[in-house]
Amino acid sequence: MTINRRSVTTVAALAAFGIAGAVGPAASSSAQPASAATMTAVDLSSHHRLPAVAVNWATAWNGNDPRCFAALFVKDGSRYTDHAFGRTYTGRDGMAEWFSNTKYFVQNAKIEVTDAFAGRDQVSISWTFSGQLLNAPKPFSVPVATVLQLRGNKILTNDDYYNMQDVLLQSGLPADTVFG
Repeated sequence: MTINRRSVTTVAALAAFGIAGAVGPAASSSAQPASAATMTAVDLSSHHRLPAVAVNWATAWNGNDPRCFAALFVKDGSRYTDHAFGRTYTGRDGMAEWFSNTKYFVQNAKIEVTDAFAGRDQVSISWTFSGQLLNAPKPFSVPVATVLQLRGNKILTNDDYYNMQDVLLQSGLPADTVFG
């Protein structure tokens, strides 16, 4: 297989900060669906049935301030994990770094929440992630499942699950790239 320089640069950038995942778990059977309708972050703010943390999380992701995103997490012990690469960021500084890396390597990054479920101290969010990888020839749009563990009204852990091969294929990059 031939990989051009632009593909290698983009794939190396992806590996560097771990922007990918695998298909994730379903919501807990005890959770209640918030809505079946697709909503943007703007629509979310007026939709009272979605968990507040899901609304705030989506709004922060669609913004441009890494500090606003990081402020959603507990001060001590927070963790953000991307499961495809096994990359984990910790603490609010790590959350801000993850956010900044994502916004840099995924141009026009946008999320659109399609559903959210709340349990006791857990929120599961189904959403669509779209944008264009740095130096990739085409944009992508993939489904994502996120599981948030909460401590009070703050996020303790954030686990994202989505298919990296779909991101690469839609972006016009080789899907069988192996990361070391």
